[in-house]
This record gives sequence, C-alpha cells and structure tokens, in this order.
Amino acid sequence: MFEILEWIGVCLWVIYLILAVQEKIACWIFGILASSITIVNFYHGKIYSEAIVNVYYIFAAIYCWYYWNKLKKENQSARVPVTIWSLSKHIAFYLSTAVIAFVWGTVLHKHTDSPRPYIDAATASFSFLTTYMEARKVLTTWINWFIINAFLVYLQIDRQLPVYAGLSAFFAIMSIRGFFKWRKTYQEMKPTI
Repeated sequence: MFEILEWIGVCLWVIYLILAVQEKIACWIFGILASSITIVNFYHGKIYSEAIVNVYYIFAAIYCWYYWNKLKKENQSARVPVTIWSLSKHIAFYLSTAVIAFVWGTVLHKHTDSPRPYIDAATASFSFLTTYMEARKVLTTWINWFIINAFLVYLQIDRQLPVYAGLSAFFAIMSIRGFFKWRKTYQEMKPTI
C-alpha cells in the first residue's frame, strides 16, 4: 500500500513543481494533495520532521494560493513579482533557522527513534524557511531548494524511500530551472531607471 501511495505522492509533487517553476497559482492545489499523501509515507518511513513539514506545507499552500492571488490582483499582472532579499536578511533568517534545526535535532535525538535526527531536523527547518520564501517569491528560494533536496536524497535513500529520493533528485535539478525562470521574470518585471 505504501509503495502505491509513494508513487501517487511523487506524481502529484512533479505536477506541483512543474507548475511552480512556471509560476502558475494552480501549483498550490497539487502541493496540498501531494503533502497529504507524503505525511503518511514519511511517518511510515520514520522521517518525522519531514512528515511535520508536510502538515505545514498544506497550510502554507493555502496561504500561498491566497497570497499569490492577492499580489496578482494588486499588481494587475498575470504574474506575481519576484523579489530579492538583502544579504543581511538572508543571514538573519539562515542563522535563526540553523539554531532551530539544532534544537529540533536534539529533541528528535533524545525523544524519538529517528535514525538521522539532525539531518531530518535541518532539512525540515530549512524547508519551513524556504516555503515562506517561495510564498514571497524570493529568488534565492530555488538555491535553498537545491541544497535541501540534495540532503533529502541521502535521507530518503537511507530510510528506504527510493521513489521519494528520485523525486528529491528531480526537484534539485528542477530548482536550477526554477532559479533561471524566476530570475528572468524578475529582470522582466523590474522597473527601469
């Protein structure tokens, strides 16, 4: 049963990612469906933090759907504008997320049977941050997703979830495409001086 759910979840994630790279608001519907199935699969594979992240993804997708529609109307444009964060904002968010990841990993290490608690906590913590950045259409979202998904390939292979490991590898590759697509959008929408 879990193998079938794993394949269904992966298919929904692929649709989500393709639509997200293309900046289509409908991507969030597929994100909700994919997250719902992934929660079950990751809990079964003892990747508890990633299961929790997928609960968050459901609520984040609802928020993103709303936020992207709101921005689209405010900008009277077919696309939501891509933004750039300052270096200091990146550093502040990354450092605070690293501290959260360490604390979370320690809790997992002491209170669960998670075999890779710190990697699980780090990928989950940075996934929370990166989802927030994606909602805000921050260009560096895609760099973060590339790194997170590279670590997830290892974690999912270790937890014997090869289909999800393949999906994470695909996500890492598509993150490169997403970065260049969003950068192009940023350059097209940026006001000229």
